[in-house]
Amino acid sequence: MIEITIYGRGGQGGVTLAKLIATAWFARNHYAQAFGVYAAERSGAPIQAYVRIDDAEITNYNQIREPDHVIVLDPTLIGRGILAGLKPTGSIILNTPRSPAEFADLCAGRTMAAIDATAIAVRHGLGTRAVPIVNTTMMGAVARALGLPFDEVSAAFAQLGFGGANVVVAKEAFEGVAIERFPGVPATIEPPAPQTRIVGLLDKEVGAPPKIRTGSWATRRPERRTLTPPCNHSCPAGNDVQRFVRATARAVYSEALAVLLETSPLPGICGRVCPAPCMDACNRKTFDEGINVRELERFVADRGDWPAPAARATRTERIAVVGSGPAGLSASYHLAKLGYPVSLFEASDQLGGVLRNGIPEYRLPREVLD
Repeated sequence: MIEITIYGRGGQGGVTLAKLIATAWFARNHYAQAFGVYAAERSGAPIQAYVRIDDAEITNYNQIREPDHVIVLDPTLIGRGILAGLKPTGSIILNTPRSPAEFADLCAGRTMAAIDATAIAVRHGLGTRAVPIVNTTMMGAVARALGLPFDEVSAAFAQLGFGGANVVVAKEAFEGVAIERFPGVPATIEPPAPQTRIVGLLDKEVGAPPKIRTGSWATRRPERRTLTPPCNHSCPAGNDVQRFVRATARAVYSEALAVLLETSPLPGICGRVCPAPCMDACNRKTFDEGINVRELERFVADRGDWPAPAARATRTERIAVVGSGPAGLSASYHLAKLGYPVSLFEASDQLGGVLRNGIPEYRLPREVLD
């Protein structure tokens, strides 16, 4: 398996670059995977994107810890941090106006490729000097460094709908990238190890127990409250994330599905396309990584037993819902659960709205949507 980590900033197209690389290798009859990781901020904030390429089906959906290649889209991110976890044989591809010789210490024992992608992109009108969009330029440099012919790069661009200046800048970078192999021993920086022990309130490094155990405290009783977990609080659908994950951990998938269906009629869809703010809010991130709630929701929707349709309406009022997108479907679902007879109107000949018309089939298979 080939694993690639891309360092960039929001707005530079790092995730799109990952998709371009994956598309080019997919056309070579390889399995490919591309995805990004965003912080709470987007434009200008540091982001990472990842690519996996293999001859066998890829079943690992975690972030990449030990890449074979590192690509840096923003010159301000170049530093020893990009070497974290990079394999000794790994190569580095940089967007920089500086000459390769200036990186001899950083890239000792490695192959390094350098191209001033910012200047090329701005010269051809792809973004501005302040916010250059360098992804397609870097694709040309990456292809040259990884041994991809340019006609395969052009095919990947066409597959994803890129043309015009994007192809021009990629060709210029493909022909102009400087590639150099530096002597020496590769520097390695271990990625930060996850904290395996959860620190308790009374641990020494947190604070000692209170020294006064009587006095006014003797007359006080503790009051316990159950607070909303941050994952539940951040879920736009109002799902009880903690309860459904707990049921999934016990392998009672139908029970976990029933928990999700209390608040959302679309767990199979949300388990594939939701941006998952619950994962970003997960307390587990304090120790290693947030729980992969989205994949668990998808798993439960695929494995759990769906309940039979609800009983007939019990209320006399009638309600019409116009539009069968996610909002219309959810409104109809909850109204029906409350006993209202609902008529759902849709101008198209198929239900789904943006789920059907705005999300590509490879993200949301039609049989799942149907």
